Amino acid sequence: MFTPIFFLILAVSGIRYKLLIDAETANASARYHAEAQELGKYLASTLLPIAGERDHAAVQAILSSALPLNQDLALIRWDCPNKHMEIANPAAGRQRYPDWFGGLTGIGALRQSFPVALKPGGSGMLSLTFAPTLPTNRIWDAMLKQASISGVSILLIYLLLGLILSANRQMLRHLAQATDRFQHGDYDARMRVRGTPESRALATTFNNMAGEVQTLLTSLRASEKSLGDQLAQTVQMQSALQQMSWQNYHDVLTGLPNRTALAARFEQDLFLARERQRMLAVCLIDVDHFQGVNDRFGAESGDDILKQVAARLHAFANQTHYSARLGGDEFVMLLSGPGDTAAIERIVAQLLEELSQAYLCDGQKLALSVSVGVAVYAGKETSTETLLRHADHAVYQAKLTGRNKYHFFDAGLDEEVRTHHNQRTEIRQALLAGEFRLYYQPKVNMRAGDVVGMEALLRWQHPRRGVLGPLQFLPMVEQTDLIIDIGEWVLRQALWQMQRWTAAGRHWIVSVNIAARHFQQADFVSRLKAILAEFPGVRASMLELEILESSALDDIEHVRRVMRACQQLGITFALDDFGTGYSSMSYLKRLPANILKIDQSFVRNMLNDRDDLHLVGAVIGLAKSFKLTVIAEGVETVAHGSRLMQMGCDLAQGYGIARPMPADAVLKWAAAFAPAPEWRAAATLSAA
Repeated sequence: MFTPIFFLILAVSGIRYKLLIDAETANASARYHAEAQELGKYLASTLLPIAGERDHAAVQAILSSALPLNQDLALIRWDCPNKHMEIANPAAGRQRYPDWFGGLTGIGALRQSFPVALKPGGSGMLSLTFAPTLPTNRIWDAMLKQASISGVSILLIYLLLGLILSANRQMLRHLAQATDRFQHGDYDARMRVRGTPESRALATTFNNMAGEVQTLLTSLRASEKSLGDQLAQTVQMQSALQQMSWQNYHDVLTGLPNRTALAARFEQDLFLARERQRMLAVCLIDVDHFQGVNDRFGAESGDDILKQVAARLHAFANQTHYSARLGGDEFVMLLSGPGDTAAIERIVAQLLEELSQAYLCDGQKLALSVSVGVAVYAGKETSTETLLRHADHAVYQAKLTGRNKYHFFDAGLDEEVRTHHNQRTEIRQALLAGEFRLYYQPKVNMRAGDVVGMEALLRWQHPRRGVLGPLQFLPMVEQTDLIIDIGEWVLRQALWQMQRWTAAGRHWIVSVNIAARHFQQADFVSRLKAILAEFPGVRASMLELEILESSALDDIEHVRRVMRACQQLGITFALDDFGTGYSSMSYLKRLPANILKIDQSFVRNMLNDRDDLHLVGAVIGLAKSFKLTVIAEGVETVAHGSRLMQMGCDLAQGYGIARPMPADAVLKWAAAFAPAPEWRAAATLSAA
């Protein structure tokens, strides 16, 4: 900006100074000529009276006296017939301007001649030579003064321009800062209204604009938030609807299709099988001993196992077959389009092998198996419900035959299986509904007249049939895992009751019957420890487990190890119904039992049957030989007790002592118990 102004000022100044020089030159030149003319006339008039005289000194004096009158006068010449005279002016003006300026003004030396008439006659010539130094000096001085004034003016102009530019730059800097803050989200940014009117106007304009934009943005943000909330609600609703739609047809835990989705797909596949006249197989898959996994590792680990099973089923099914979860540990796979039964068997065998691989549970490998029931549609009129029910019956048969197997539905066994299945379902529901009860039959020392313990006996309080004994329902479930659930319920109930009796001061040993299937479980000892830990008020030595000698027939070494492990906890073992097995002597030698129980079938008839009497005596002698405690069941009369005491058996239980009774009646009965007088007499006689 300064450069154009500089050249503009330079141009204007050039024109101005040209005009000024011309004006000053004209004035100085006129004055220069006028003064020269005036001086020439003066000298000519002064010389006229004395012109012609021979007094040259007077002429020279007059001429010399004229030199100071005009400093422009450089030389005076006087020419007359008898005299030539030149007088130079020593006081001529000193040049103060540069040579180029003299040429610029155009004022040159001036020479004027004045004729002077001489008195005797003739004439003389007065010549004056003037130098332009003083006029040019005056013009130069005027120019210097104007230049000083112009310089100050230009300096002031540039100073004012600089101030204006500085103010504008500061204003623009403030505007840029405020704009930058505004662009970066500081919508409260404002400019200070100060400075020049322009700055104030600009700041006011910016502030008004920023206020309007801020108001607009606030409104937009509110609208955006409202729109965002509405959009989020819409997305949530859509997600919820999708989730609901997904959950309607999928199992939440495993991600597999659920029962609803299976029903639709099953109907479709059955329709296609009918139309295309091809086979359709439905496989019902049940995880073996899954309840034990839940009880041992917890429900979370059980859910993780189910997820792994589902993942394997999904991978196995791929795009060819269809897998779904019915619920619990039950899964279904539809095998579409197999050519024949042999092809189905190959597929099911591969599936069984895949699902029998080790699973990860709490960071360790866990061996689990599955049982598979298969029902096949081969062209006969049927329904999906019927096929699924047939597969359910088949999986039950697979479990009965040892688990980790597959079984094809057999129509000939359908009715029998259905009846047994219904009965087992009723027993399971009874367990869940709390219809089972524990009754207790006292065990006494007839010689000491003391109550030494109780045997826990299971009863079913049937809602329609009344109280049922164990023989009326346990045989139906003793080959299923339900017997394990019932056995653990009995253990917990007995320990809970023992805890109550201990608090009442009755430290009775309670015996509990353990089914063979329950006792032979791989995790029996760990599960028993966990159950004992639930009742810290009961010592393990107060628990007695009764097992049938037949429990050891399959794997006597395993039974031996389990008994030893339990005995290390303090638990005692009784061999129940001893003498009824075909190899009692062999098992008595190898099993670390603490107590022998004489079977009631021998005791009941011992007074009338000499063979039974000899058998009872043999068992008592055998127990003494092995240093085992012996107790007789089936003592129905006082005479039975007296005869047993004579034979060396003091411990007994049976209807002749007390019938099994509810727990609430035990304390009252124990308080009123008194041994028979005959037993006291027998005790006194044997002591004598």
